[in-house]
Amino acid sequence: MNYLDIILAIPLLWAVYRGFTKGLVIEVASLAALILGIWGAIRFSWFTADWLTRQWEWSSPSLPVVSFAITFLAIVMAVHLVARLVDKLVRAVALGPFNRILGVVFGVAKMGFILSIVLVIVNAIDRSARFIPEKDREESVLYGPVSSFAPALFPYLNFEEIRDRVRPEEHREEMRV
Repeated sequence: MNYLDIILAIPLLWAVYRGFTKGLVIEVASLAALILGIWGAIRFSWFTADWLTRQWEWSSPSLPVVSFAITFLAIVMAVHLVARLVDKLVRAVALGPFNRILGVVFGVAKMGFILSIVLVIVNAIDRSARFIPEKDREESVLYGPVSSFAPALFPYLNFEEIRDRVRPEEHREEMRV
């Protein structure tokens, strides 16, 4: 176990704690609220802007930003309200322990995915900079499994392939000269 394991273990342990205390319903709702909030605000902030213009005759340059923020917050609050109701229902039918255990599983998977994306980016940068020694990577218990998690789910998540498409190998030598 080395410093990489500690760096990776801290957010994973936080995800275990958060998943256990919040449960699956709230964990999923948090992710859904963020995704639906952004999507809904992009799609429907025009409706909020139109309503603000009609109600208060507001025509400020900041209207698009304000309407986006209001729409986003309204959707996030609505999703969380529904999630709280579902969470209370789950607890009422005595499924609380399953909710908490599945919350841990989902929370760790979500955090593992986020950390894996970060490591994919770090690995892509590190190919040229070499700021994480190879020995530390090999000795780390968590580095291998976490760094391969997102690419296992999304095999096309390969920055090396993208780099080769943008700048083919034969053109790299020309660029160095």
